[in-house]
This record gives sequence, C-alpha cells and structure tokens, in this order.
Amino acid sequence: MPLQYLPFWVQLGAFLLAVNAGVVNVLGLITLLHQSVSHMTGNASMLAIHLIHAEYSTAIFIVLVICSYVLGSSYSGFILGNSHFALGRRYGVPLTLVAIFLFLCWCFIPYFPHYSLLWACAAMGIQNAMVSHYKGAIIRTTHLSGVLTDLGLALGYRFRGLQVEKRRIILHLLIVFGFICGGMIAAATEPYLKLNGFLVPAGLSFILSLAYWFIYFRHIYVQK
Repeated sequence: MPLQYLPFWVQLGAFLLAVNAGVVNVLGLITLLHQSVSHMTGNASMLAIHLIHAEYSTAIFIVLVICSYVLGSSYSGFILGNSHFALGRRYGVPLTLVAIFLFLCWCFIPYFPHYSLLWACAAMGIQNAMVSHYKGAIIRTTHLSGVLTDLGLALGYRFRGLQVEKRRIILHLLIVFGFICGGMIAAATEPYLKLNGFLVPAGLSFILSLAYWFIYFRHIYVQK
C-alpha cells in the first residue's frame, strides 16, 4: 500500500524510537559488558563461537540475552495483538514497559551487571515488536539491517528507472539518522553520566508513552 500520507508524529515517533535504541545499544557496548542489546544477530554469532570453544558460562549468558529479547517481543505481541500500526491500539502500554525495564536495568547494573542488561534486552524486544508495518513499510527501530536493505532496494529500483516512494525513503532515513544520533548521544554523555546514562532512554521512553496516550485519547475523543 502506498504511503500516500505520512503524519509528522509518525515520522517523529520512528525517529525518537530509533534514538532510544541507539542510546541503549551503545551504552550496552561501552559500559561494563560490551554487549549489544538492541539486535541479536551478532549475539547469535557470538553464541556459536563460545559453544565451539566450550565457553559454556558465556554461552549461557548469551542464550539468556536472546531469550530476554524474544520474551520482550512476546509482550508486545500479547498486548497489541498485531504488528501493523493502527492509532487505536494502546502503544502507551508497551512504551511504559520499555521505560520500566530500562529503569530496572539502571537500578541493578551496579550490582548485577550481567543480568541487569537482560532488562534492557527485553525492553528492546518490546520496542522492536511494537510496530513492524505501516501501510506496507517495514519499520524496525532497534537495528538497521532491514532498513538499510530497503534503502538499497530503493536505490536499485531508481537505477532501473522504477518509481520509488519518497515518503518510505524518508521514513527509513529518519530511522537510520535517529539510531546514529542516539549512539552519538550515548558516547558523548557516557564519560559524565557513566551507568546513569540508562536513565536517558528510560526517561525518553516514558515521555514517548505519555505523548502517545495524549494522541490516543485525543483520537478517541474526536471519533466520538
């Protein structure tokens, strides 16, 4: 389905969710464990390496990381029932859970650094599964592989002389730019905030949940 109209708040929401994931992933990489938490491809590869080298304690931890991400995704599936974006769904609930899980990560990371990151992994699973599709556009806000693939496809279509939807490209570029911006924010503030940096994405997630509830109830009021 063509993106005939792309509301500004959808663009802004996708950008800010990507910023959120960029902050969380860089914090996971540059803090105690050097662990990616917003995407699982690298973790699956590391699991294979540790299994071959019989490093079972590390392998078990990575299995827990992957399972936490999957479990977080299942929360979104249970709460929303559909990955296609629709304004009437209560996205404020999973966004609030993301904020709570990141806050719990911040609470526990000074004492249990390994297992506290499992909360962050679950948070990213929730976020990534919230919205997978919007009018035919695939939206993933916690990693860039699919987004960059779609941008490459669009470039190839353009070279072939085919029509390319500008709104779809804008949406993907916003996600890429947001993820990189989030990583830059985390890298720039980490020397000052240290582990308190996890409060930044927790706060952003909470603000996004409040903003969505405002849009949701306004939409409900207008329809009455």
